[in-house]
Amino acid sequence: MTELLNYFLPDGVWAVLSGILIFYILKSQEKRDTKQDEREQNYQKIISDLTESLKDVHEIKALLDEKLK
Repeated sequence: MTELLNYFLPDGVWAVLSGILIFYILKSQEKRDTKQDEREQNYQKIISDLTESLKDVHEIKALLDEKLK
């Protein structure tokens, strides 16, 4: 972080503030990406669970169709 500040310091306060803002944005994006990955994994698990439940529903329907014939 100090290297980044030393890089922008000769160009003035606005360059330093811009550098800090860029650093902050990159860190925030990294956190959002991590949260998005967790959500995506959770959605995949939900889809898998629903798929398994749907298979059970189809089996029950098939059994009922056989008994009602």
